[in-house]
Amino acid sequence: QSQSPPKTLASALHGAATGADLRPKPPPRSLRPHHGVPPARLHRPPHLRRARLPPRPRPPLDYRSSEFVVWDPVTGRERRIPDDVPDRYTNHVVLCAAGAGCDHSACSGGPFLMASAGVHVMDLVQADARLYSSETGVRRGPDGIYLDYNDGQFDEDCSYSLEADRPGVLVGGTLYFVCQSGALLRYGFLGKQNLSLIKPPPGKFHGRGTIVTRAENGGLGLATLGRDVLHLWSTETGPNGDVKWVKMNDIHLQKLMPFKSPARLIGSTEDTNVVFVTSDDHGIFTIELKSLLTRKVCEMGKVKDFFPYVCYYTPAACARGTLPAPVGPQ
Repeated sequence: QSQSPPKTLASALHGAATGADLRPKPPPRSLRPHHGVPPARLHRPPHLRRARLPPRPRPPLDYRSSEFVVWDPVTGRERRIPDDVPDRYTNHVVLCAAGAGCDHSACSGGPFLMASAGVHVMDLVQADARLYSSETGVRRGPDGIYLDYNDGQFDEDCSYSLEADRPGVLVGGTLYFVCQSGALLRYGFLGKQNLSLIKPPPGKFHGRGTIVTRAENGGLGLATLGRDVLHLWSTETGPNGDVKWVKMNDIHLQKLMPFKSPARLIGSTEDTNVVFVTSDDHGIFTIELKSLLTRKVCEMGKVKDFFPYVCYYTPAACARGTLPAPVGPQ
């Protein structure tokens, strides 16, 4: 992900039970250039054992080694980070650290941050987060926070464990990770680092039916799926910093797409109000939340891991015709 805007959605990586499909998927024609997640993605070597890799020659990976690999699928470049974080850190996300003025046209080999977060359950429930800088080679993080099941804020069956297939989402300089209960672990990593927990909106849904989005006002938003209705939420912040959820819209999916099996939310694109919905029998669809325009983008069902990614606009690529010139104000 990025702290300043990349350009256009290009493709997606997705994985099913038989492995990850790393072949590019063409973008919907209706999607215009937008901000989003650049193509540097975090992969831990054991997770690639069953992946069908692209034809680009790549050095073999030692799956017995304890390290992370930050991989740029455009250039094939890999940067390795020692895996010295405890196993409780289950969710990781890579951020551009080139500065606020970076347009991401040529920063894939530049400095980056890797944020890690997780929840550890023993006698107590503790959430932790750490931030790695490629420039310093140092990890740092805020003090962990203890989560109390009996604090009156959550149901007794609430699970704080993070959804392992949901990467953190960057909104307004803060990372948000989805818990299995639908609650959000909020990680403020700029300046003084801090961790906190946000209670989910009311309703019967769980983490797999929850997607963090950016609201129209630029603040934190949420999409939740209950039965066949997609609920859209924005937030209001009280004087004490407490977050209150405000419902903005309900979208009845049966009016948009002919799902016979239950639908699931699997991803979103930053700044475009587009979410990805799938079912086991009907593949993957995009929904533009403003226009409700729906488009099928993949035939494969039973998708577990799905990563929309962004391609860079570069002068060389535009000159060769590999990428179209940017459209509209950049």
